[in-house]
Amino acid sequence: MGQEAFDEFYLREYPRVVGLLQGLLRSRLVAEELAQETFLVAYRDWGRVGGLDNPRAWVRRVALNQRGSFLRAYLRQQARERDSAVQYQDDTIKLADDHAEVWEAIRTLPPSQAQVIALHYYEDYSIAQIAAALGRAPGTIKAQLHHGRRKLARLLGTGPDGRPA
Repeated sequence: MGQEAFDEFYLREYPRVVGLLQGLLRSRLVAEELAQETFLVAYRDWGRVGGLDNPRAWVRRVALNQRGSFLRAYLRQQARERDSAVQYQDDTIKLADDHAEVWEAIRTLPPSQAQVIALHYYEDYSIAQIAAALGRAPGTIKAQLHHGRRKLARLLGTGPDGRPA
């Protein structure tokens, strides 16, 4: 798979990866930065990545790993700032779409549940596709999806069928 195949893959998948990360992180700028880093990794190793059975899943896994690294660094920075004399204003960007309340609730879930919910509902991934993308067993994905849905229902004030509780 050559340069042309990567270009097609990038043009098709980049907006989806940005959307996934934006939903999980609440910041379009950070999502774009992490997506660019993700596709740089894919580009550097495209000979191998392009030959995988599912390069889409590989890119999502890298993107979610980038997100985890970013959040750990962000939390360390927040702790340093709390300990310093200078306090900075929160500069997060609100998700500007009609699903902001849902994304807010998703971001409160444990990271593993948030990832599974985002891949299932935003990316329309099946249990098997999520398991492949995250390198987890399908049973684990089912459990995380189930628990994540229950927590979301409580957070959003809806019952299991989506109607108000």
